[in-house]
Amino acid sequence: MINEIRELVRLSGVSGNEAAVAEYIKGQILPYVDKVYDDALGNLVAIRKGEGPKVMLMAHMDEIGLVATFADEKGFIRVAAAGGVDPRTTIGRPVQFENGVMGVFTCGSKAMKELKLGDCFIDIGAKSREEALRRIEIGMTACFLSETFETGNCIVSNALDNRVGCYCLMETLRRIKNTTCEVYAVFTVQEEVGLRGAKVSGFEISPDVAIAVDVTLSGDYPDTAETAAALGKGTAIKIRDRSAICSREIVEDLENLAARKGISAQRDVLSGGGTDIGSVQLLGKGVQVGGLSIPIRYCHSAIEMADRGDVEATIGLLTAYLEK
Repeated sequence: MINEIRELVRLSGVSGNEAAVAEYIKGQILPYVDKVYDDALGNLVAIRKGEGPKVMLMAHMDEIGLVATFADEKGFIRVAAAGGVDPRTTIGRPVQFENGVMGVFTCGSKAMKELKLGDCFIDIGAKSREEALRRIEIGMTACFLSETFETGNCIVSNALDNRVGCYCLMETLRRIKNTTCEVYAVFTVQEEVGLRGAKVSGFEISPDVAIAVDVTLSGDYPDTAETAAALGKGTAIKIRDRSAICSREIVEDLENLAARKGISAQRDVLSGGGTDIGSVQLLGKGVQVGGLSIPIRYCHSAIEMADRGDVEATIGLLTAYLEK
């Protein structure tokens, strides 16, 4: 588990720049599916043929990050956010541009009291605007860097949102033995900037059922928003969030199946946030949707934490659901 997650998170995949992640995933899942292709927006679609209902599974490949907007005369690079970047939880972190140039996401000392993204910049050690623009281009994305490691039963890394969901979907494809449904496993793009990839792919596939595999907020650490989900209590079956209300039938199916199989499960209810099912639910005549989420701590920071048992429970329940 840890080795493949480490491979996934080391790849730069800020929203709109997910190609390296897609290429890696494609190489890993080819033996387990009947067809793989990339669509016009960059979604990676894998099909496992069947005669039953059409089930669309989604896990987004993109991560939050930064976009270079201009370089000042001293060579410091100003940035915009790609997704929900909070400078208070990402300041002082190393970053890497898509061409390999590294730097530090930082700010002036006067900005620390009420830090905003406009106060921040990336320092790549350039001495002038000309030097900075020889090394990076305006519009390039930069991802946050972190070591990936284990502590106790937890995995700690950058970009667990949502490479851990991609890992769950990859491993599910490996484990499925007997299923009559037609499975469309979609590794989506641009989720962090508006659930864009899922909408395109959902329109093309027109599924009977759609399930998103993503992360959710853990409410089990000090001074965080109170949520029901917590690390170590199993996969989180989504009930609702700001983007979608899940099908009661799917929720009941997942909960009953988890109980029968002895798979640890909890409920995922968020007042904000969203997942790819928000774009798919309202397509055409409407689609029944559900979600399985891995609780993580420190979501949308430069380093996040997930429980290995919750990851395994997510894979186990998704596999059992498809085989059912």
